[in-house]
Amino acid sequence: MLRKSFLSALVVIAILITGVTGCGQSNPAKQEGTAQKAEATVLKIGSLTIEENLPLLVADKNGYFTNENVKVELVPFQSPVELQSAFQSGDLDGMITDIMIAALLQSSGEDLRVTSIALGATPQEGRFAIVASPNSTIKTVQDLKGKGIGISNNSIIEYVTDGLLQQGGVDPSEVKKTTVAKIPVRVEMLLNNQIDAITVPDPQITYLVSKGAKIIAEDSQGENLSQSVILMKGEALNNKKEAITHFYSAYAKAVDDINQSPDQYKDLLVKNVNIPESVVSDYKVQHYSKPQLPTENEVSGVITWLKNKNLLKNEVTYQGFVQNGLY
Repeated sequence: MLRKSFLSALVVIAILITGVTGCGQSNPAKQEGTAQKAEATVLKIGSLTIEENLPLLVADKNGYFTNENVKVELVPFQSPVELQSAFQSGDLDGMITDIMIAALLQSSGEDLRVTSIALGATPQEGRFAIVASPNSTIKTVQDLKGKGIGISNNSIIEYVTDGLLQQGGVDPSEVKKTTVAKIPVRVEMLLNNQIDAITVPDPQITYLVSKGAKIIAEDSQGENLSQSVILMKGEALNNKKEAITHFYSAYAKAVDDINQSPDQYKDLLVKNVNIPESVVSDYKVQHYSKPQLPTENEVSGVITWLKNKNLLKNEVTYQGFVQNGLY
């Protein structure tokens, strides 16, 4: 009986030893897997406080970046100059900006590629408009002849202004362009009737209309004139290409969420974007498109315009401007 008990005890001890040994062997694997998951690649993306940021905010909120094992740091800037400076100095892997700034930066020697449109895949996305002051008698594009239009010089604003004027049968030389770089100042001048018209994007368009201003022309109809884009530095594309691919996988999922339930993300938009308080209740979350590159025709229009103004230091080609194969 004692012998039987002794043998049973030996069996139990053997089982316990085997179990301990097995745990000892499996723990490193678990720890290694945990360590690998924790070492997510970091992508630092700079942007102004604009609507284009919403897919990134939703992807972060819903855990899509975490699921893709990429850590995205959305770095906010208050001015385009600060944003571009940080990008050029190497503090950022990428940034959200307009297609014209991207072309100008690459022409000046910056190693970058446009990796996707942020807004503007369709004319309805990322609306720009020429808006007349509340007390103005301007009703059509033709009425803008000889009138003053507030713009930011050599920018996507001026490019859209020229395009809208031409679509309405007015040569851009027939209007008086006034450089007012800061959008809030431009808006205030219009509402105070200090200028006949200005060109602005949303949400300023919605705000101005709520104050009695009139939309004279907008790029949500006809030719697609404006795209904001996500661009990445050449170094990031070389060293973090896989992470950028995962970034866009998460981004696409966030776009689906926004388009399926836009109202669900309105508070997130309002919290992170400069939308005037007076129009928040009526402001709608717009449609976002899946990651895609601007067309060659859209890029060539911008490049031609920049060439005509002698703003390109070096040649910019479509093939060297965009990055394929990320999604």
